[in-house]
Amino acid sequence: MPGRWKKFCRIMKQIISASRRTDIPAYYLKWLMERIEEGYADVTNPFYRKQVKRVSLRPDDVEWIVFWSRNYGPFLKRHTHFKDYNLFFHFTILSESPLEKSGLPLPKAIGQLKRLAELYGPEHIIWRYDPLVYWEDNAGLHTNYNPSDFEYLCRAAAACGVQRCYFSFAYPYAKLNGRFRKKFKDGRLVLKSVSEQQAIAGELKAIADSYAIALYSCCNDSLLSVAGIKKGRCIDGKLLNTLLGKKSVSEAKSPTRKDCGCTRSVDIGDYIKQPCPTGCLYCYANPIWQ
Repeated sequence: MPGRWKKFCRIMKQIISASRRTDIPAYYLKWLMERIEEGYADVTNPFYRKQVKRVSLRPDDVEWIVFWSRNYGPFLKRHTHFKDYNLFFHFTILSESPLEKSGLPLPKAIGQLKRLAELYGPEHIIWRYDPLVYWEDNAGLHTNYNPSDFEYLCRAAAACGVQRCYFSFAYPYAKLNGRFRKKFKDGRLVLKSVSEQQAIAGELKAIADSYAIALYSCCNDSLLSVAGIKKGRCIDGKLLNTLLGKKSVSEAKSPTRKDCGCTRSVDIGDYIKQPCPTGCLYCYANPIWQ
C-alpha cells in the first residue's frame, strides 16, 4: 500500500492559487509571466517569513491556475501567455462603496466577465459577491449590499452563462476593526446575528433563483440551513477534475480557516511584497489601510 500511495502522489499535479493574498491578474501579471518563463516562484511563508519555498510553475507539474481578481483587464490583454495551463477564475464584482479605494464600474466588470466566459467557458468562472459589510454611524446603518445591483449582476452573469455566485459576511477581525476606525472616525462595524444573516441570504437566494444562479456560502456553514444555499469550496479539486474529465489534482481537504471547504493548492502571492493597491477595507489580504 505505501508503494501504491507514493505512485498515486507522483501523478497528482498541482493547483496554483494566484492569489488569495493579492490581486495578481490586475497588478502583478508581469511578475507571474516572468516566473512562468523561469519555471518557478519562490514563496514566502506569510506567518514565518524566513521560510521560503520554491514552487514549480512548469506545465508538467501544474494542472490548474486558479486566479482571483477584481479586474481582469490586464489578463485579457495577455491571456495567450497562459495557454499551457487550465485556468479557473474567481471574479469579485460588488456594488461600489466607500469601503474600496477603487473598483470597476459594474458594466465594465460585466464586459470582462463576458469575455472570460467566451474564452474559457462560463463553467470555469465563479462570480463573487462578497463580503457583505454592515456599519453604522450618526447617519444610520450602511451596507455594500445593494439588492437592485445584485439583481442586475445576476441577470448579466446568467446572460454570460455563469451559474455560480459565492457570498459571505465580513467578520470584524482585529485588522478590519483597526482600518475601519481609521477610515470612519464616527462609525462602527456591525456583525449581523445568525438569524439576520440567514434572512439576508434568503433574499439573495430568491433573487438568484430568478436567473438560475446557484448561491454558495463561503466559510459560513450556519447559512447552509437556508434552503438551496450550498457550501462554497473556492479551490475545489473535485470540480476541477470533473471539468477536465480525469482525476489529475488532489481532492484532499485543506481548509484555510473555520468552515472553509477548500481542497489542496499552493498560493504564490505575498501580502507584503505584493500589496494590493485596490485597498479594500474589509480584505484580510490588506495588511494596512494605505
